[in-house]
Amino acid sequence: MSFLTDLFSGGAGSIVDSVGKVLDNVITTKEEKMQQENELRKSEIQFQLDMKKLTNDEQKMFLDDISSARQRETQIQTSENATKLGKNVASFLALGTVVLTLGLFYILIFSPQLIGGDKKDIILYILGVLSATLTQIYSYYFGSSAGSAAKSQTIANIKTPV
Repeated sequence: MSFLTDLFSGGAGSIVDSVGKVLDNVITTKEEKMQQENELRKSEIQFQLDMKKLTNDEQKMFLDDISSARQRETQIQTSENATKLGKNVASFLALGTVVLTLGLFYILIFSPQLIGGDKKDIILYILGVLSATLTQIYSYYFGSSAGSAAKSQTIANIKTPV
């Protein structure tokens, strides 16, 4: 009874696997195995090439987007029909954000008593948003290199578990 129990409760699966392995060893020659390994390597290389191409395409789209924004800004600045406000609105917003962010930092550091207990969390949240915006403003006016973006991607890849 033990043989029949083993056969129907999982022994059959292991028997089929064993027979399959034996047939693989009998039927497949070394040349066929090498051909399969070569096909697998070729597929892996093609996958890596496709991934590189997608990465390059993504980088090109990102750079094209930056380029079109810069061209738009240049067209506005050189246009004779643009108003003084239209030409300077981005600069005014950037300057206002810088002044507001630095002002809030000053208040938090040198005059914390001006901010009450429950307002402090709100001010800190707003300051976080303004700090992120300030980073974007600096990147826009002073540039952010592609090397910096590549470095950030490398750091993210290192942190990601494999």
